[in-house]
This record gives sequence, C-alpha cells and structure tokens, in this order.
Amino acid sequence: MTLGYHTVGSGATKVVWAHSWLAGHESYDCMMPFLDAERFTWVFPDFRGYGSSRGLTGDFGVREMGRDLVDVADALGWDEFHLVGHSMGGQAAQWVSGQPDVRDRLSGLVLLCAVPSRAFPLDADSARLFEGATDSLDVRAAVISAVTGGRLGTGFVRYVNEASRKAVDPAVMRAYLRTWTQDDVSDEVQGYERPVLVLTGQFDPVLTAAVTEEQIVPQYTDVHRRVLDGAAHLPPMETPARTVALIEKHLLTGAEELRG
Repeated sequence: MTLGYHTVGSGATKVVWAHSWLAGHESYDCMMPFLDAERFTWVFPDFRGYGSSRGLTGDFGVREMGRDLVDVADALGWDEFHLVGHSMGGQAAQWVSGQPDVRDRLSGLVLLCAVPSRAFPLDADSARLFEGATDSLDVRAAVISAVTGGRLGTGFVRYVNEASRKAVDPAVMRAYLRTWTQDDVSDEVQGYERPVLVLTGQFDPVLTAAVTEEQIVPQYTDVHRRVLDGAAHLPPMETPARTVALIEKHLLTGAEELRG
C-alpha cells in the first residue's frame, strides 16, 4: 500500500519531501504559502504510522522508508523526481540516492538538517530525553525547545508539539527513534553524482555544520552547502520562506546560482 501524501502545485518539476521524526507533512504547513505551485509539483508523504499513513505498519526502518518514498513516485507515474529529506527523512533520502535502480531517476537531492546515513547515536542523557519524549508531551516540548536552541518561545513549542501529538503515536515514535539513532546504511550510499544541496541550521545544536561536513558531505561528489541564518533544526517552521527559496533555486538551476 502506498503512503498517504499531500500535494501542492502541478508544475513540471516534481519533488518528493521526506519529513522529520517529530511530525508528518503537517509540520510543513508554514511553508505552503511560499511554494511555487506553477513550476513545481510538491508531494509530502507521511511515513508509515504518521498522519494519513497512520494505519500502515511495517518495520519502520531506513530501507523501508526509502522504498516507500520511491513507491510514491511510482504511483504518481514519475520517471524522474527530486527528493528533499529533512532530519530523519534525510537519512532515508541518502539511502535512496545510493540505490542503483533509483539514483538515475533522482534529478536532484536536498538534505535539510539531515541525520547521517550512518545514524546518529545519542549519549545516555540525550537518549533518556528523547525516549521520554515519545510518551510525555511535556518532555517532547523540552526536546522541541532544545533542538531549536530555546530561542522561539512557548507558543512555537506548543505549535510543534500539537502537530506532533496529532500526527503520530508513541509506539511509532519509539520505533523510528531506534531507526535514526541506530540504523547504519552508510555502506549503501554511493554512486550519486548529481548536485546535492546540504542545508544546516545556524543554531542547530545537534546536527551541526561540522557533523554534516564530516558524516554526510564525503558521500557525494558535487555538494553545495548553505547555512540557514536564523534557523536551528526545524527550518520549515522557523524560516519557511528562506528555506523554500533556497531549495527551489537549487532544483531549478542545478545549484549554479548558489555558488556565488
């Protein structure tokens, strides 16, 4: 069964967006008004257990996530498409880019505050915090505040927390937490030679530019890096217009204009 998804636009440039751990496609509602709906077709799937895919079960692993993203493109009849992976979704996007039967169809890749393909193990204190966030909304609020640097106030935290609560159940969050902290698929990420845009948040306290430079950039031959000023780990909510502008420019120009 194909993932549920939300579509914006009907343009010739086709994009699949892979979401983060905290919530499904609704977490990108802040970006929707800024998307170019004439030149692009944007598809926002919900991974298994989230939102419109809430009834779908599985192993909730990286490979399954990646195959499900490709299945969405297949269901839409897309021979070629771009892929944007945010946080946990970025780990799945990296796996997709390394698959010999898919990478020639992948016109472009954007990794936004992405979890490395080798996973991102947490120290003991962080692991307890994130585990606690799966069951407790109060702890989840603390996580949301932490990954955005505690900069955006209680209203922002409440907004993200509510989107998360509505989108996903605790058991599913626990399964995906194990995935992005433990599933190492780095040996399967190789051979993708088209331009890759790597975006990190200026204030992201965890998946920093240094982490990205060490663990993600070496996988690719044509990498274009940008730091999103004013954002931490949730740029689609923190700086939605700027995030959209950079991604659209990269996908339309092959990153040529980003060199300057």
